[in-house]
Amino acid sequence: MTLLCAATRLTANRLAAPALCTTTTYQRWVHTTRLLNLKQVPDTIWLKPPAPASLTTSKTDRLSRLPQDTEDDMEVFRSLESLDECVRDLYEESVRTSGTILRGTDEVRFGRKYIGMVSMPLPIVAAIDRYVTPLSKRTLRHDYLRIADSLRSTGQLTPRGKGKGNAAARQRRQDIYGEEEEDEALGLSSSRSTPMLLPGERVEVIASGVRPAPDSLVNPGTPLKPHTLEYGRGETAAYLAACTPGTYGAIYNILAELLQRIPDFTPHNVLDFGSGPGTALWAIQEVWPTQKLEKYQGIDVSEDMLLCAEAIIADIPVPEDGQRVRDIKFMRYLPPSPSDSQERHDLVVSAFVLSELPSDSMRKTTVETLWGHTADTLVLVDRGTPDSARMISEARDQILAFGDCFTVAPLPNDLPDPTILTPAWIHFSQRSQRPGFTMLTKQSKSNVEDLRYSYAILRRGSRPSMSSLPEQVEEEAVGLSVAEANPEKYLPTGELRKTTQRLALEAYHWPRIILPPMKRKGHVVIDVSTVNGKVERWTFTKTHNKQSYRDARKASWGDLFPHTPKSIAVRPHFAAAEQAKEPQAKKNRKVRRSEAKLSE
Repeated sequence: MTLLCAATRLTANRLAAPALCTTTTYQRWVHTTRLLNLKQVPDTIWLKPPAPASLTTSKTDRLSRLPQDTEDDMEVFRSLESLDECVRDLYEESVRTSGTILRGTDEVRFGRKYIGMVSMPLPIVAAIDRYVTPLSKRTLRHDYLRIADSLRSTGQLTPRGKGKGNAAARQRRQDIYGEEEEDEALGLSSSRSTPMLLPGERVEVIASGVRPAPDSLVNPGTPLKPHTLEYGRGETAAYLAACTPGTYGAIYNILAELLQRIPDFTPHNVLDFGSGPGTALWAIQEVWPTQKLEKYQGIDVSEDMLLCAEAIIADIPVPEDGQRVRDIKFMRYLPPSPSDSQERHDLVVSAFVLSELPSDSMRKTTVETLWGHTADTLVLVDRGTPDSARMISEARDQILAFGDCFTVAPLPNDLPDPTILTPAWIHFSQRSQRPGFTMLTKQSKSNVEDLRYSYAILRRGSRPSMSSLPEQVEEEAVGLSVAEANPEKYLPTGELRKTTQRLALEAYHWPRIILPPMKRKGHVVIDVSTVNGKVERWTFTKTHNKQSYRDARKASWGDLFPHTPKSIAVRPHFAAAEQAKEPQAKKNRKVRRSEAKLSE
């Protein structure tokens, strides 16, 4: 009735519109009039429609009014009774499917890796500023460009089969199917590897899978060759001013995840291999602010870097509760693995060091020594390039081969890296805030930067399982008033919340999002690394489950995602890699090509 009155007033006002007006003015006047009339409609009209009238009164009262004298009356009575039951079931089903959608479940909130932009503590920023201010800005800029050339020269290296392009795809086919061996056995030469040249024409042939060498920033026009730097006083100051904010953000993100995944872990004795200016120590003190370290041992081959770390630590004001670290010691070389377990360290961190070592054999020896120093947890961090990700993956496989250990992050299993023989690699990104001296050194107007990194967290012991946790006592859902009064115990829906200990154990079986989610209209597509060691593409839709769809739209790169998708697919290069790992008879090349065309 209210809507009918509003419509009547709208019609009357339209007839009372001024006769002399333009079309645009009239349309604007009609729109304003509609809004004014709609505001007069009571709010109860726009609320959720109430239950059908047949459900508001008892079944006996409604049906008892019907006549039941003749057989026809009884037939009508039975039909209406059946219809009443159908309407009641449909209403209950609609209430059940359109339940409350939470703004993030406890599982999704626990598995979130995204922490936003990271800023270094103000006392450390002030200490670095005082350290680099007296230095020449021109020299600082030149040394930074030399560091950037060094990182770019090794960061452009691409392992076999990684990346995009025909050359990398050809290498993957050779690794998976062995096409090159077949050609050699048949006495054939691949026409794709030898371009057709005209008389007198010359082309530069680049090895497949290797990018062209980038030009130097110090000497433009000169191709770079892979090399590393020895950090003297100038390089140390340039690294402190330009690279510290990004590396601090990545280490802080990883340690924050470690605290989230293992709430009962608190480091007392820390070994920092490749400490630099003490970046890991700053992050540890921020992640565990109330914890006082018994001992911190920093190791770096550069004497100037160690002197810089000591100067920064000495320049930071002492907190009111006293020194945060009782014993700080710096060394230039990594000591051998201790024979006594009492001399091991609770937490061992190696950040952005493995890619600086000159050979794979030295990396294996270093990783073995670091694991010998580890009493509980080992954290390996490096750059997010394909080559650095390969080094982290190989170091993880080497440690898992020792036994009596398991992977905490990023992979949810102890199986080999699922991105082997694929163009992808496991890496993540962290945004950090640039202080003023970093913007000045890099000559950048932006005060933020994104650093991509690869990492692995390993811990001694057997992998946790849900069987080690006592079953949580199931309680019936309580009323909404009780849930609102006890939000720490109950969800807004009235269900009992899971304990942090249970969530920490369940997180070891949740898949990891290894690429940025693709959020489309009506659905979300994410690529995850699953517990069974595969990379799958999951699709979440609004019609399948509103809660999982809402959480998928809010998911970020690197999160653990506990929901079940509507559909699962495997990307072609991941499927080919899985087939290559399985023992099977070698097919003819023509058969493989025909199958590939059919699959496309």
